[in-house]
Amino acid sequence: MKDDTIYRLIKLFIQLLGMIPRPVTRAFSDFLGLLWCKADKRHRTIVQENVTHSFGSAMTDQDARNMTRRIFKNIAGILFEIAWAYNLKPRDFSSYFSFKGYEHLEMALKKDKGVLALTCHMGNWELLCQAIAMTGLKNSILYRKLDFLPLERFLLEIRERYGTTLIPLKGASRKIDARLARGEVVGTLLDQNVDWYQGCYVDFFGRPACTNRGVASLVMRTGAPVVPTFILRQGGRYVIEFLPEVPLVLTGDNTTDLEINTQNYTSAIESMIRRCPDQWFWVHNRWKTLASCPWPREV
Repeated sequence: MKDDTIYRLIKLFIQLLGMIPRPVTRAFSDFLGLLWCKADKRHRTIVQENVTHSFGSAMTDQDARNMTRRIFKNIAGILFEIAWAYNLKPRDFSSYFSFKGYEHLEMALKKDKGVLALTCHMGNWELLCQAIAMTGLKNSILYRKLDFLPLERFLLEIRERYGTTLIPLKGASRKIDARLARGEVVGTLLDQNVDWYQGCYVDFFGRPACTNRGVASLVMRTGAPVVPTFILRQGGRYVIEFLPEVPLVLTGDNTTDLEINTQNYTSAIESMIRRCPDQWFWVHNRWKTLASCPWPREV
């Protein structure tokens, strides 16, 4: 089957899925999430171990199991929410999306260096770029290209439909610099494990987690303010929350600065996850490199 045909089938499927009433899709996605949780022992174990390690004695085994089920249900709902939002009219945006802490973004923009919107796999992160674009701000998102071209084409269409520009990670440096220099907002994720040679070890929920140092390097080079930005579910609505700017630390030692700033960005992400732990992507093995690398640096 040709890529164009597959793309059209994906698009048709999403359009049809988005026509189903939200209460129906929510009930169905909850059922699928519980089914996935029960059937997928490997990922269920990853989630439960991550949650247990992260919250320690504050969470009983039963609490961990209950949260695990909620996490799987929330992840399963992402596809259905994307389909719903695909059919959402711009005039109805304010009925479902609201902003909190927008003044933090405004203050950062006044520095005329652009803004790096630091985010993570929280809530339904696929709706975040659409929400920010609705404000009228020029914004871009860093992303990793997919190998499956029909899905890549469709996701680009969804993410860019309201004016967001997607920047592939490979060769992104000059494009990011140019957009920040024009005072635009550039979004990036910083909550995934990387190999030891790509990052540095910082504390994340009490354990060393190898974290990409590229964000800190970018900020040290451009001076762009970093504003943690998250999208959270609240009932049938979504709240886009901007936290206060994370100050840039410069000691004169490049290695130390990379580590300190990466830690500060990671701590901002952790603070939001602690507020809404069942809305983060715990299925990801965030501490994988720690287990495979024989010499993690102490944090």
